Amino acid sequence: FDAALFGANAAEVLGDIESVQILACGTSYYAGLTARYWLEDLAGIPCAVDIASEYRYRKVVANPRQLIVTISQSGETLDTMEALKYAKAQGHGKTLSICNVPESAIPRASRLVFHTRAGAEIGVASTKAFTTQLVALFALAGTLAKLRGHLDATREAALIDGLRHLPGSVQ
Repeated sequence: FDAALFGANAAEVLGDIESVQILACGTSYYAGLTARYWLEDLAGIPCAVDIASEYRYRKVVANPRQLIVTISQSGETLDTMEALKYAKAQGHGKTLSICNVPESAIPRASRLVFHTRAGAEIGVASTKAFTTQLVALFALAGTLAKLRGHLDATREAALIDGLRHLPGSVQ
């Protein structure tokens, strides 16, 4: 797992993270709920997941060492964008966007970005977006685990090997 997956300055941003706050809506929220287990198990880092539309209506205790992760298929989800703006206004400077559309608003407003490149969803079910968001979040958990010294080379190789087999398993 390489911090550079999330941007050129990712190691600097991710190096001293104490906790993770995930903000998303709909299917992206469910991807965040799954990621909470990985972040806490692999990286040993506390993680909270909020529906973006609810997060911005409560008093937030700012922590400059908390990573704010926003997840959006389109990158234009208004509630998620407003939650990101609110988090930044409260003093959260460490932000990561996981998004399918590179030039959309949410990635532009985030310090770090992981583009899922899932392509357009044809049906109502967000299958491709959800699956690629899970992969991005798993990569984040692995990267934070490695940066925090919770992941040895053998375990890292096994996890990456599992990711390599994912396309065949999905097929």
